[in-house]
This record gives sequence, C-alpha cells and structure tokens, in this order.
Amino acid sequence: MTAQLEAQFQQGALHFRRLTFTEAVMIIVGGNVGAAILSLPYAARASGYLGAVLISLVTTVFSIISHLYIVEIMLRTKSPGQLVGLMRTYMFDGRFGRLYVALVSVLTVGLAIPSLTAYVMGGGQIIASLLHVPDWLGGLLFLAPGMAVVWVGLKAIGAAQGVSSLLMGGVLLTFTVVSAMHPEFEMSRLTRFAAAPMLAALPVGVFTSMSQSIVPEVVRGLAHDPKSIVRAIKWGLGINLLFLLLFPLAIFGLQNPDAISQVVTISWGRTLGPAIYLTVNLFALLALLTSFWASAGAVMGNVVEIMRADSEWNIRARLAAFGVTVAPSMALVFLGRLEFGDMIEAAGAVGGVILAVLPIFVLARARAASGRRPEYQVGRLYSPVVRIALLLFYVGVLAYAAFAR
Repeated sequence: MTAQLEAQFQQGALHFRRLTFTEAVMIIVGGNVGAAILSLPYAARASGYLGAVLISLVTTVFSIISHLYIVEIMLRTKSPGQLVGLMRTYMFDGRFGRLYVALVSVLTVGLAIPSLTAYVMGGGQIIASLLHVPDWLGGLLFLAPGMAVVWVGLKAIGAAQGVSSLLMGGVLLTFTVVSAMHPEFEMSRLTRFAAAPMLAALPVGVFTSMSQSIVPEVVRGLAHDPKSIVRAIKWGLGINLLFLLLFPLAIFGLQNPDAISQVVTISWGRTLGPAIYLTVNLFALLALLTSFWASAGAVMGNVVEIMRADSEWNIRARLAAFGVTVAPSMALVFLGRLEFGDMIEAAGAVGGVILAVLPIFVLARARAASGRRPEYQVGRLYSPVVRIALLLFYVGVLAYAAFAR
C-alpha cells in the first residue's frame, strides 16, 4: 500500500488488495450476472419481453442510486469495511445501538443463505442435467471451484471474474444472434405485454442488480484511485443491464411462455439443439459461479466483522467465516426441498430492504460524523424525493412478496 493510500485510509480487519479498473467492473458484473438473470425470463413470462425490459430498467436505476450511497459512506470512513462494519461505525450508539447492529448482522448473513443457495441449486441442476447425476452431487461439483476461489480472496475473485465475464459476454452475444436467426424465432412474441404480472416478477428483478454488498470490495480494491470507483460501479451495472436486455430477448423470441424453465438455459438449449445446449449451460454455470464468488466473498467479509477478528487472514477467523458462508447453503441443497425460483424471490425481496434502504440512514449518520473527506458525493440523488421513492419501492416489493401472492 502506498504512503498516499495510508494517509487516506486505515487498515482494518479486511485487507486492501489492489484491483485494476477492469477487475473492479467485472466483480460487479459477475456478482449480478447469475441466478437472477437466468430466472428473470421465467419470472416475467406472464408479462412478456417488454415487461422484463421495464422491470430491468426500473430496478437498475434504483440499484445504481443505492450503490452510490454506499460509495459515499465508504469514502467517508477511515477504515472501510462491509455493511455490518459500517452499521457498527455509524449506528452503534444510543440505547438500542447494540440491538440494531445485532439485527443487521443476523439479517445480512441470513440474506446470504437464499442467495448462495440459489447459485448452488442452479449450478447443481445444470451439472446434473449435463452429467446425468443427482442434483446433490451436481451441487457438490459446483461448490468445489466456487469455494476454492473464495478462500483465496479478493484478488483471485477479481481475476477469475474478469476472465469469466468476458467468456460470458461472448457466449451471450453469440447465442443471442443464433437464437434470432433460428427458424422458430418470432418477433411477434416480443410484443406481447401484460402489466399486472410485472409485480410478481419484481423481487427477481431486484435481485438482478443487487450487488450493493460488493461495493465495499470494489472500494477497497480501488482505494489507490478513489475517483474511479463511481465509474466502475456505473460501468458494471450498465454492462449488467445490457445482459438483462439481450438475454430475455433471445428467450422470449424463441420460446412460448409456458416452455420457459426456471433455469432458463435448460429449455433454451434444448430448443437450439444438443451442441448449443451444452454451450449455453456452460455459460450459465459461469454466470452462477461468478455470482457465487462475488457474493460469498462479501459475506465472508461481513462475518469477519461480526466476529470482530483482528484480520481476515487470521486462520481461525477465516475458517469460521468460510464455514458460516457455505455450510447452510450446502445443507439446504442436499435436503432438496426448496425451489430455485423461491430462493431468488426471497433474496430479492428481503435483500432490497437491507442493502438498498439501510444505506439511506447510514449515509445521514456518515455525513454527520465523517472520518475523511470523500472524493465523491451523491448530490441531488440524496434529495428527500429520491430517498422516499427508494424507500417506498423496496418496502413495497417486500410487502407484495410477503402478503399479496
């Protein structure tokens, strides 16, 4: 770490590991291009392609705002940590301070369980369909490379995300073109639209760009160049939006709504033929792995901070954090009683409130007790109108998912 960086930030339990700008962008891309994108066409099948587009646009706009809130919070913090650490720094006072931090700790780790479980379930189902093995064995085979990269840490995640995201982008663009040229592709399918069913798909839509927990990883990785952080966030979410627009286009143009599967590449590949079936499902595996790497790495950071470990590389703390991160998902997958889509909806509905709403209040406290002068401030995006809209949107999605279905 350079002398300039040391003057700006203080080393905490979570270490600084320098990332290039491209690696930082790809961590955001890889954290999002996974289970939710693979399940969005299924969730939005009743509203059609235009419904999927509107869901993607709305959720991406709100997501960008909440990401930028966390960037400003991090840049006001001397020792940047994960969400739990930020809550402890800025909300750990008053009569109920300990209770708030404990609650956020439980919710943050609890949110990771359906998210990571969805990645492992989706990956396991794809491997099982390719190798003709039980789903639990497919999940175990998926976990092997997933856990290996997460254990090595942030720098390995950034490098792996970069290669994987480039491969995913190439495969997606190629097979979108292949789908559009397929004899069964019909442009008329893309014009079907029903507004009412969009509400049911919003939790999945929220999950498609729910990478707020990865922002601290990006800030630490670009701490040597803080002015590039916002650009990396916008590029990452912009590329993710491109995936969200192209991927459903290929699916909805090629298949009728009742033919779309929960892990959509399974039905997509079967329509295109055996060779393409293998390739698109390998794409899906990469997408799920990149999401697993980014999300599990962020969860491990939160667990380290919950434990108040002196360093994330303290072997006992790292083993404990690693176990808390992966063991619940592994157990749930082996039980085999949960649905892939249910895990996505639960993570999106609850995660939106935790990861997008809580930063509204944390930023207010961070501005009142700033530890350093930030290189970036959100400006008008923190106006009362925007904050109220953000709050109503995410709380509304949670309420609908909980009570209206």
